[in-house]
Amino acid sequence: QAPQQGAAAPSKYAKMAQSEDATAAAITNIKRGLLVQWALAPPHLQMLRPIGELLCNIHKVFPPAFGVPAHDYFTKWKHVTPADTADEEKLKKAHRKLRFFLHPDKLPRDLNEEQGFMCKMLWDVSNDAMEEHIKKKDELDWIKH
Repeated sequence: QAPQQGAAAPSKYAKMAQSEDATAAAITNIKRGLLVQWALAPPHLQMLRPIGELLCNIHKVFPPAFGVPAHDYFTKWKHVTPADTADEEKLKKAHRKLRFFLHPDKLPRDLNEEQGFMCKMLWDVSNDAMEEHIKKKDELDWIKH
């Protein structure tokens, strides 16, 4: 009998596929957890929560949340209180602090793929929430005048 060509290849690629499937499942779990438990407002989960609320609760979704391994970097975040977001200037300052903390160039190089994805998603959602806040504020200011 002739030896089967590429006999080892299927197991190699099968392992790669399983690894990719596991990574994709972890990413999906992170997305769902962040959106449902932190970013989207109940009951219909159709709108982002206000930026002040997101800033005050972001420490609850840092790793080790949603099965993402913990990292020392996330312990450096100083908890934001409602008083820290009480007026527009304080809110902007707290948001700038978060943007600096989650900025891709400022993140440690040893974050794993899941931790990096979580930071990117937190960055994106918080920026979108701030844009919505500014848009609503501008609309209200226009109505008042």
